[in-house]
Amino acid sequence: MINRYIDPEKIDIKEDCAEIDEIYAGERIEGFSLRGFELVEKADSFEDGIELVIPSFLSDVEVAGFHIKVACELSEEAVSALESLIGEVLNRIKGVEYKFRKEKVVLNLTNIDQKTFECMAKLLYDAFKKIPVVEKVRVKIILDKEEFDKILKYAARKHEERERLFQRKEGEVDKFYICTSCQYYLPGHGCVISPERPSPCGTTWIEAKAAEELEVVKYYSPAKKGEKIAESEYLGVNSAIEAVTEGKISKISLHSVLKNPPSIGLYSELIIFYDPDKDGFGIVDRNFKGKTPLGLTFEEMEKIMVGQQVEGFVGASYAYLKSEKFLKDEGGWNRVYWVSPNVYEYIKSFVDKRLLEKLKGN
Repeated sequence: MINRYIDPEKIDIKEDCAEIDEIYAGERIEGFSLRGFELVEKADSFEDGIELVIPSFLSDVEVAGFHIKVACELSEEAVSALESLIGEVLNRIKGVEYKFRKEKVVLNLTNIDQKTFECMAKLLYDAFKKIPVVEKVRVKIILDKEEFDKILKYAARKHEERERLFQRKEGEVDKFYICTSCQYYLPGHGCVISPERPSPCGTTWIEAKAAEELEVVKYYSPAKKGEKIAESEYLGVNSAIEAVTEGKISKISLHSVLKNPPSIGLYSELIIFYDPDKDGFGIVDRNFKGKTPLGLTFEEMEKIMVGQQVEGFVGASYAYLKSEKFLKDEGGWNRVYWVSPNVYEYIKSFVDKRLLEKLKGN
């Protein structure tokens, strides 16, 4: 493992670093695919600058962790929201595609070289330094597998702590949010985010709220709830999603699969599907490559669903599985009969043991 400390002022973004433009934000990249994570946290004692943690040979790189420390007076909610800025910045680099959130990041690159990673670090450093309340920034990109695994576990714990800290109820707020970040690829698409239903890619309501207030990204827009017209349907949210989707979707039942389910963008962590033979639901994660009991893989279901409202299928994040409103319209966990192995491992700590035994048997 090699730690390289780089003076941000010595990296010339405009001339020598890379081609950078918003037009590259929708670029699909084939080449090298790295597993990653993102974490932004507050700290006091650190040196302002950039750090790369790399293996002895760059050809061995399989991972890329983005760990950014900031010195500021922001709330924990606002700091968490700053994580969405990482993908927003990096997707503007030609030859770079940054997908998913938190511990599920995938980084696709046309080339792997130190210059590319220095460029990423410099861009992130500059972007965070431009936020008025941020006094110091430390951008650390971790390419060494051993260090990556260590900080990945720390990032997961940090995000779980934030989930508990940020908990709100849908009845406690007067507005939800609609995320349009996937419109680079899916014009006229939007995902509804409520306090008890994060986006399918994992963005929480509190993160969307803080991001909107900070104006660090422009794709979270508030949607007034309006009158509650069904268990998980609101008049104001329906009007907002109809406007965003240009009339393609006019009704959303937030906790339903079978009637007006939320649509998904490109980065859903999970898919929940209805099996008419069982009159129950299954849950499959993106990393499960086998066929589900429906006879379809995650990828095959995603192709049917993406950007659409398809009754019988809905995208979800891992965090949604812990929600008290999980599948509220459909009977909740009692209607779930099958989950993929990764989902089973995730739910073991909070799902009823009798249900776990049933799921294990299936």
